[in-house]
Amino acid sequence: MKKWLCTATMLTVLAACSASNESKQQANDSFEKKSAELPAFAPLATGGITLPKQDQTYQLPQIKAAQSQNIDIRPPTSPLAIIPNSIAQFDGERSLIAYPLSLQDVYNLKQVERLLKEQNISYNLQGEKILTDWAPTGRADDVGNPQIRYQIEQITTRDARALLVSIAQMKRDEIIFTPTQADKQRYTSDRLNTLVGDLNAAYRKQQNDLNNVGYTPIQTALATDTNGRTALAMNAGFSQSWERLAGALPQLGFETKSQQAGRGYRELKYSPLEDNDWLRFGVNKPDLEKGVYSMQLSALGKQSAVVISDEKGNALSGAQAQAVYQALQALLAK
Repeated sequence: MKKWLCTATMLTVLAACSASNESKQQANDSFEKKSAELPAFAPLATGGITLPKQDQTYQLPQIKAAQSQNIDIRPPTSPLAIIPNSIAQFDGERSLIAYPLSLQDVYNLKQVERLLKEQNISYNLQGEKILTDWAPTGRADDVGNPQIRYQIEQITTRDARALLVSIAQMKRDEIIFTPTQADKQRYTSDRLNTLVGDLNAAYRKQQNDLNNVGYTPIQTALATDTNGRTALAMNAGFSQSWERLAGALPQLGFETKSQQAGRGYRELKYSPLEDNDWLRFGVNKPDLEKGVYSMQLSALGKQSAVVISDEKGNALSGAQAQAVYQALQALLAK
């Protein structure tokens, strides 16, 4: 008896798992009830008694409802606002996500290109647009092996940027067809959400790698770069130097306004410290004006070098460079 019950249970599970993708997309309804005629009733025999007239307000009309074609019953997919301070929507043709311009280093066409290469999807870059080759949808519930050529576009305004995904062409079983609006929303939303999710994962991994960099002392020395500018050379790779400078510069009054890690660039806002604060680093207070400065970090193999410049792009030199870089030496040596 136990063996029979076990066998019945296994058959039930296997039957549930063997459901086809067609059954996932169509309602389990033959529509037979919709074609049945509504019942008709003969007038009541009054036997000479006057009865109130029938109220026609709630009488069902005698109509034949046309059966609709099979429709896709899968729940719709929508673009998700999974970028901080972003807005996502489907406009009828394209799925898009708009986000602050300060996040453009993480979410941009260059990063999308990298993802497409990792997924072995060929593409053509035309200005601010990417047109992919035929690519699978990535859904497990599709029927007939649909493939799509996506158009991925980047739009930049004064204070925001947006990524947009639309369908250029779509085919099923090698037959090109025009997708419905539901298809456009489903597949462009899927692709956009996947791209942004992958970019989020890559950014988190990069940040974790930077956070895991050991805070070991860094040997430094004043040097002159290939452009003849005074620089601080560091016996550390780019990632470690980038992370350590992020913590050291604020201690000298340089707060980060914006940064582009891929270029090794930071825009800084300098607020002068007190004389005693600079003396803690073994230097006299430099004659620096309050305002905007920039930091450029360059990789030199397993070494790196940093140059700090003023708002006009002139690198610090003379006593200014000596004081700032010597103070950085003291901080990075800890």
